[in-house]
Amino acid sequence: MKIVILSVWFSENMGYIENCLPKSLAALGNDVHVISTTAQVYYNDPDYNSVYEPYLGKNIQEVGQKSIDGFTLHRLPFDLFLNKIYFKDLKEKLNEIKPDVVQTFEPFSFYTLQAAFYKNKFKYKFFTANHTVASVFSLYTQNKTSFFQRLPFYLTRTLPGRLISLVTSRCYPATIDALDIAVKFYGIPKEKTKLACLGVDTDFFKPPVNDSKESELRKSERTKIGFDEQDIVCIYTGRFTEGKNPLCLANAIQLLQEQGHPFKALFMGNGPQLKEIKSKRGCVVHEFVPYHELPKYYALADIGVWPRQESTSMLDAASCGLPIVISEKVQAKERVEGNGLTYAENDHMNLAEVILKLKDIDLRKSLGEFGKNKIEKEYSWLKIAQDRQVDYKYFIEK
Repeated sequence: MKIVILSVWFSENMGYIENCLPKSLAALGNDVHVISTTAQVYYNDPDYNSVYEPYLGKNIQEVGQKSIDGFTLHRLPFDLFLNKIYFKDLKEKLNEIKPDVVQTFEPFSFYTLQAAFYKNKFKYKFFTANHTVASVFSLYTQNKTSFFQRLPFYLTRTLPGRLISLVTSRCYPATIDALDIAVKFYGIPKEKTKLACLGVDTDFFKPPVNDSKESELRKSERTKIGFDEQDIVCIYTGRFTEGKNPLCLANAIQLLQEQGHPFKALFMGNGPQLKEIKSKRGCVVHEFVPYHELPKYYALADIGVWPRQESTSMLDAASCGLPIVISEKVQAKERVEGNGLTYAENDHMNLAEVILKLKDIDLRKSLGEFGKNKIEKEYSWLKIAQDRQVDYKYFIEK
């Protein structure tokens, strides 16, 4: 099966769906092509040069193609319309590849509209997705919105989304609230949706081997970073932005330190909150590392904490056997059920109370073991790719 994944941007050394789903589909024997623009992820972020460039490189890459993880990456030039990306030369590239399937990750965008437009010409089956969740979608969380408040969104998103759905075989929302948003706000018929959670690359993210060698390695790595053997280390990975708010964790750790508890925290990443996080007692900051190096840092930690918004890192950490703590406002509760705890979002005092419960090593171990087994059974990218392949074949043969 020849599969094209369309992604508005692409960066190597990341663990996003545009990196992991193609790799797993290719591992199943499919001929997989990722068509992206020359833009890196977050290419237009005001802090890109300071936060991402040292790790990812220049925000705009060269046009061209290369083989990565068993699939072919094609970078095409792009332009902007109303400050949104659309592909140049997409028609010519689709004609060159002649795919059986085209998958995008948005229910409506200009590049999704392009792919929908070319669907009948090239006779492929067309699939979309929705990864927009309630925590970043204000219309969903506002209790009362007038007709006039919703009218611009209806005209520019809902109506075009409904038209795109006419040529869509299936839309894959990543969470329950993303499914609800796809139906209510992007005009996708519910019968065309199928919940498809994001996954974990279990080739990389797995618990360390429980032997004396691994134990000594863990102790050595912790010492290098500045943690003692008795420290209970929380880890956060990702952007240091208000939307993610890792500063809330830093404040909680400082509070626990002041109370005499042995909690410390490791922050992997960069962003506007960097300086404040560094100033907090018991907090250590480490620069971004390539995606495949993260398991080493999860192995030296004891608890994973993501104070706001969903992150695939939650699943990665759980796959490595860490109990996790997330916001009670996250609607994708399946990420934490049986393997973690929730707290009152942005309340660092409550976060400290919840983290303190995990001082109990037996509780940490039981939650971590449950999470490891759950991820392996339900959330591996290979399993997700197998399910997706079944769908693709069904609609091709239909």
